[in-house]
Amino acid sequence: DPLNPKAHSAIGLLYTSLKQFTEADGHFKKAVKLDPADSQIRNNYGTYLCGIGKIDEAEQEFLYAVKNPLYQTPEYAYTNAGLCMKRKPDMDKAEQYLRKALTLNPKFSVALLQMANLSYEKKRYLSARAYIQRYTEVTRHNASSLWLSIRTEMKLGGDNKVSSQSLLLKSKFPDSEETRLLLEMEEN
Repeated sequence: DPLNPKAHSAIGLLYTSLKQFTEADGHFKKAVKLDPADSQIRNNYGTYLCGIGKIDEAEQEFLYAVKNPLYQTPEYAYTNAGLCMKRKPDMDKAEQYLRKALTLNPKFSVALLQMANLSYEKKRYLSARAYIQRYTEVTRHNASSLWLSIRTEMKLGGDNKVSSQSLLLKSKFPDSEETRLLLEMEEN
């Protein structure tokens, strides 16, 4: 159906994953034209725009998405806006958007992990630890969250936590980039 906006958005996502950006852009624009009020389409288009470096345009798409009072998952658009602002980089704006996402859904694991990362980057290690703890209350550690936890605990002097998290990272994710970084750090 050439008039189905969701189909065009899905095709845009597919072309994005294939790195065929001209085709992706055309389908996203068609999707927005067919249904400019669809927040999911706007979020997808914003994610695409951010991925190709059009940060300001992406931000506008995310903000348009969250204006719709019927949008059921605005925390996704706010989180994506936060991630995009980190790429700019505008850390204050990134934090603002991530906080909005967590206000809407305090258990949104993606936003929790991103706030932990942002806190770590801003050298607010106790805050990073708190976000990591909240993250592990709603989902299991992945390699990225374990690596962040290890680095945070190293800054805070939590040697026991560093040891246990290091063992967990090595055993659960032995082939990950994070494990490689840990082993490299341990050698030095």
